[in-house]
Amino acid sequence: MAIANVYNDEGGTGKEIGAETVQSKQTDNFDSLCNGSNTQFTTTKDITEGSLSVYLNGLKQGTTTISLIDDRNFAFSTPPLTGDSLEAVYNTPSE
Repeated sequence: MAIANVYNDEGGTGKEIGAETVQSKQTDNFDSLCNGSNTQFTTTKDITEGSLSVYLNGLKQGTTTISLIDDRNFAFSTPPLTGDSLEAVYNTPSE
């Protein structure tokens, strides 16, 4: 990976001068909501468009399995089962 891809123009890893927002990574765990009937899940913060990755039992789910409903909600085509592990990783604008 080139250094330019890791550091901003000022040499740091934070917000570049003139940048509109700083992105921060958020991880939400939904294990307790996996019950064989829940298909829709709500994240704790807004999801930056194009940044959502959902992992069911450690496997990244594709767009045929999940769909983004709005800035905080995504849904499965079939509900995760009781005991499944469900995690959402996404970027969100910093406050």
